[in-house]
Amino acid sequence: MKYILLLLLPINLYAGPFDLTEEELNPDAEEILIQKPEKYLRNESMIYDFNTDLGIKDQRRYTGTDKNRFSVAGHISGSYEHPNDILGAELSYMRRSSSYNQIWWGFQFFQHQTYFAAITRNHSSGSDINAESNFVRPSDAKNTVMAAGLGVGYRFKLLLDFFETEDMFESVDVFVNGLRLNESFIDQEYQGYGLTTNYGLHKRSSTSFFYGGKLSYNVASVTRDAIGEEKKSERSLALGWLSLAFELGFFY
Repeated sequence: MKYILLLLLPINLYAGPFDLTEEELNPDAEEILIQKPEKYLRNESMIYDFNTDLGIKDQRRYTGTDKNRFSVAGHISGSYEHPNDILGAELSYMRRSSSYNQIWWGFQFFQHQTYFAAITRNHSSGSDINAESNFVRPSDAKNTVMAAGLGVGYRFKLLLDFFETEDMFESVDVFVNGLRLNESFIDQEYQGYGLTTNYGLHKRSSTSFFYGGKLSYNVASVTRDAIGEEKKSERSLALGWLSLAFELGFFY
């Protein structure tokens, strides 16, 4: 009997933290505010709408019950000297995981208008007469980047532990994207894959709406169709850029 209990012990330790009761998944306001605030408010908050007619807070909502997030964002370049090197827009949708309630998953779509030198650089060498090294683009050659991808995110309070606030949140997201680059100088289209990583800092302006900013870093590799006997490496571009974004959206 002793050996059976020892064998079952690791299973119980592994399964225990994730076997949440219905009360733990959907606690009521009294449970949060009176009985166990240190448990439920570690990475979440109790948000209120302000009733301007009565001059009081009402419409209380626990952010742990957020299920869906929709947002739009406007991007500029992360270079403080040339912020207009990247101008773009983004749509994103995220849904909270039902098994791991701090994890979110979803998709994004963005389109950026940018310059060649802001996201990549010219090749230095190539053996084929049609290779990228033979196309020396000026730094201000215009490009359009479009991407769509799937990803996961995590919402938390870490830096905000140093500030007394209940309506500010941090988040990190990682997306795997399919990209298309329209390069105007040689009038060619490139396609490939890449990654987006985001760090966001947002304020809940009400029980549903939020706004804030984020840092977004992208890397990608794209390739155009071959001209003649080109090797893949001679017709590919490595992309990378940092952008700043103002974001607003709502939870429901």
